[in-house]
Amino acid sequence: MNRRSLSYLAATSLLSAAIPSLAGCGSETTAAAAPAPAAVGVHAVTVRSQAIDRFLRVTGSLAADEEAKVAAETSGRVVATPVERGTRVSAGTVLIRISGTEADAQLREAEANAGQIEARLGLTAGQAFDPSRVPEVLNAKASLEWAEADFNRIKALLDQRVVSQAEYDQKLTAVQAARQQYVGAQNAAQQSYRSLVAARARIDLARKASADTLVRAPFAGLVAERLVSTGDYVTRGTAVATVVNIDPLRVELTVPEQYLSQIKVG
Repeated sequence: MNRRSLSYLAATSLLSAAIPSLAGCGSETTAAAAPAPAAVGVHAVTVRSQAIDRFLRVTGSLAADEEAKVAAETSGRVVATPVERGTRVSAGTVLIRISGTEADAQLREAEANAGQIEARLGLTAGQAFDPSRVPEVLNAKASLEWAEADFNRIKALLDQRVVSQAEYDQKLTAVQAARQQYVGAQNAAQQSYRSLVAARARIDLARKASADTLVRAPFAGLVAERLVSTGDYVTRGTAVATVVNIDPLRVELTVPEQYLSQIKVG
């Protein structure tokens, strides 16, 4: 082997020794520059289906749950208006007061007429009608009984030939007349009782007319509007106030026609 060959061999060995050294230096630099990534936390869940609510946006307005236009049930002059717009009222609260002078007078007249008939029939408050207890019927019955007794006495004397036939006929006629009076008294008592029933009906009508002078709220709520003032003359059916119940409220919505098939409870 010559010198040149030895020099080439030595250079080749030196180069081979240097390559691993350089490779080792490169690995250390790369490891230091790129650290290992951190661990990622993982949570397991069960997959499930869930309905998604669909919303339909529409416009609407709020309305009272109940609304009543209260009207007068009798004619007359308005003498008082104790409520104003926005007043909270309960069922039966007086909204309007109408003059009751005429209605009260009619009530007193009806009560007086009924009282006269009750006195003629001999009835007291709460007593049931019994024709046999009417004073006129009792008097007619007593007259009939006396006439019958007198007739029976005359009949016995006639059998004994003590009295004449004419006197007997006279007593018989008296009995028949007394019997007719008794029947007539019973019929008159029945007619008077029917008149009493009619008079009591007029009392009920007069009491209603008197009560109707007070126009009352039909239910609890708010006075939305008062339509009359003191001094106004109202007739039967005239609207005097509007009462609304806003607890709860109603919502009136306008839904497009293409969505009507999708509207259901819930």
